[in-house]
Amino acid sequence: MHRYTRRSDLGIRPRAWRALAVPVALLAGVSVLAACGSSPSGSSISAKNGTYPVTVTSCGTAETYTKAPTRAVANDINTTEDMLALNLEPRMVGTFGAVGDGPVSQPIPPQYQAGFRKVRDVSADNYFTLEQLIGLRPDFLFAGWNYGLQTGTNLTPQYLSKFGIKTLVLTESCAWVQHKTSVSIDDTYTDLRDLGAIFGVESRAAKVIASMKAQVAAARAKIAGLKPVTVFDYDSGEAAPFTGPGLAMVNAEIGLGGGTNIFGGLKQSWTSVSWEQVVAAQPQCIIINDYGTPTAAQKEKFLETFNDSKNLPAVKHHCFLVLSYDEVTPSPRNAEAVEAIAKWLHPSAFGLPADGS
Repeated sequence: MHRYTRRSDLGIRPRAWRALAVPVALLAGVSVLAACGSSPSGSSISAKNGTYPVTVTSCGTAETYTKAPTRAVANDINTTEDMLALNLEPRMVGTFGAVGDGPVSQPIPPQYQAGFRKVRDVSADNYFTLEQLIGLRPDFLFAGWNYGLQTGTNLTPQYLSKFGIKTLVLTESCAWVQHKTSVSIDDTYTDLRDLGAIFGVESRAAKVIASMKAQVAAARAKIAGLKPVTVFDYDSGEAAPFTGPGLAMVNAEIGLGGGTNIFGGLKQSWTSVSWEQVVAAQPQCIIINDYGTPTAAQKEKFLETFNDSKNLPAVKHHCFLVLSYDEVTPSPRNAEAVEAIAKWLHPSAFGLPADGS
């Protein structure tokens, strides 16, 4: 369920990997990144009639599977949900960092709680170390660059292969190690499709993807032709706000939901910006990313009292939408996030009152 805060009618309506981001220079101008079209896939599949061997190319590196993994590990709540959505919990020997990435009140979404209880939660709040990962004797890891994998360390697919671990890299995260000009919800579909091929559950993956596409299409049909609303994604940070710009999944979701990300023209993944940039953009609405502490309520209170943000149009009109970490990062929940954003920004298109409830 999404929490909206009431606003007047304007005629509109993480974690360790994030710590690596650095502040960026002031933008000369902000342009809109098209989030609706397909983006070049960070991964591709080569298979014959759904049988093995299967070759998956992830962030430009090909990996061949002669059989389905039986001792899989996922890092982060969003990658874990990808696997649970495909009913892969019997093939999993552990997860890392999943609970710590969820809202304090409900870290694991209801639809994934049953599956999650069947998987060993090795480290609820922290990402894996090499020793912890090897201790599980895994044959497969699903993680991402700055979602557990780190350049310049021994936590890389190449190094992990020394221990017989094959790695599927989250497609969105390829932006950290490759030249990438856009991120779209197609990246999430790619991850699900790859998992389906690797584990031999292609039909299940196809059903999940089809359901997500239908949900997105239905929301977009409602808001077709409506004027986009300017949106700021506020993740965290007081001295310098941390946000999801043009190469973060939340940017694609904002575009699909009928908004324009004020930092959509910044071709980076998650990064810090300045309050001066936010003030200059005068966002009409703000997404608050909800995970751990400070809570979403505490972040909202900060925005309402901080000198640089309290007079923003979004804050003055209380136009806030709370989305959880697994909704703003690549996961099966991306489609429901798009629908939530569309209802929040354009409630009248859905027959809703101005606060989106």
